[in-house]
Amino acid sequence: MGIAYFDNSATIQSVVEALRRDGAVVVTNVAEHDLIDTVISELRPKLDSVGLNTLGEFNGSSTLRAAFGLLRAAPSAAALMDHDLALAVADEILLPHCATYTLGSMTAIEIMPGESGQALHRDDSLYPLENPGMELLMGAMWALDDFTVENGGTRVVPRSHRFLRSWHLPDVTKWESTVMPKGSVLFYLGSTWHGGGANNSEGSRMGLINTYSLGWLRQESNQNLDTPPDVAIQFGPRMRALLGYMPHGSGDDRIGTFRGDCPAWVDTPPEPAWREERGQIGSAEDADAQDGV
Repeated sequence: MGIAYFDNSATIQSVVEALRRDGAVVVTNVAEHDLIDTVISELRPKLDSVGLNTLGEFNGSSTLRAAFGLLRAAPSAAALMDHDLALAVADEILLPHCATYTLGSMTAIEIMPGESGQALHRDDSLYPLENPGMELLMGAMWALDDFTVENGGTRVVPRSHRFLRSWHLPDVTKWESTVMPKGSVLFYLGSTWHGGGANNSEGSRMGLINTYSLGWLRQESNQNLDTPPDVAIQFGPRMRALLGYMPHGSGDDRIGTFRGDCPAWVDTPPEPAWREERGQIGSAEDADAQDGV
């Protein structure tokens, strides 16, 4: 069975069921083209100025990448990372194993004509931890252009999240290319084998990828440095919490005590995904009881 595709009217339950079963799932036409076009225009100077700095065997010899200071260059991209659909899916995958989750990394990728296929890999390999049934992170690849087989649509090995971590490379030959129109999103588990495809077309293929990681894990990129308070303050409380401007597992009233002089700290839970009624964060009263207050 290959990657399942849903349109933007699909239920969260159906999307999550396919993601858990196959390790990856596509939802088409999620983001409006006006938003995508704005993100592209904001990313263009960044990709043109630093995109070639990371060329190498893994990243490719004809692929532009921009990872650091991404939200400083393209603040509109926050609307994708903070998208209701993406967070609803991440809630189901990650919240059973943490009080909150955060943005682990974010990267704009433009695969140029002539690029070869990237080595297939799993994103959770940066953590030396294996706990079957617990995903450490979830990825979201947003199509800023149409993804096709010819222009390097992300390759995924369906159900490869079931492979046990090992010292040898498992059989990852049965991959398929992600084909999705501009504004669509590919969700994949951190344990799913995937990689950029070869671009055999005459045009480039641009995508924006971000990961959501368990809140008790160190983020792949230190978002408090990459998106400092004077930048983070322009975003809403939910996005600031995703960036890490909120302690993991603190009660409502306790959050403010960690704020100090940092204007980006979230003083109240940002959205229902982080509220005590979801059962993910204990109330201040519960914390007081544990402290014997």
